[in-house]
Amino acid sequence: MRKRSCAPVLMAMLLALTACGDDTPYSVDEFSPNVGANASVNGMLLRNAFILGGESGDPLDPGSDAPLYLTLVNQGSQKDRLVSVSSPGHFTGSRMNGDWSVPPDGMAGGGPVPQATLTGLAKPLPSGSYIPVVFTFQHAGQTRKQIPVLPPSQWRTQSPVTTSN
Repeated sequence: MRKRSCAPVLMAMLLALTACGDDTPYSVDEFSPNVGANASVNGMLLRNAFILGGESGDPLDPGSDAPLYLTLVNQGSQKDRLVSVSSPGHFTGSRMNGDWSVPPDGMAGGGPVPQATLTGLAKPLPSGSYIPVVFTFQHAGQTRKQIPVLPPSQWRTQSPVTTSN
């Protein structure tokens, strides 16, 4: 009696399974995965920081608030926390949107919810500009970085962007 090989059947099943997928539409637009600013201070890494501004050609008006997005990576040996952000001369205040504690070898932030909000814009702020922002950490200290102001049409997250039908 002759044995038959299962290889052709298995290959056909694998091909059929790889053709299956969910029906979620994803954006296929090409973009730089990191359009924001980056900095490092005593083991704390600030990645892809940006401010969401107004549409191109339509600056944010004085008195406006602006969301600030960022990702934090802790390369240190102790837990650290982003205590505050500020932009003296551009915004009169700010508020942290949650507790941005980061464990050692951990990460926080990113995604569609802003990590902080800059409040009380002092003068018109056009998209496409850069403004200085001071980031203060509980243990790592401070760093000041020029942060881009992006129009909503250039806002990006690090995950696939779904489209609505």
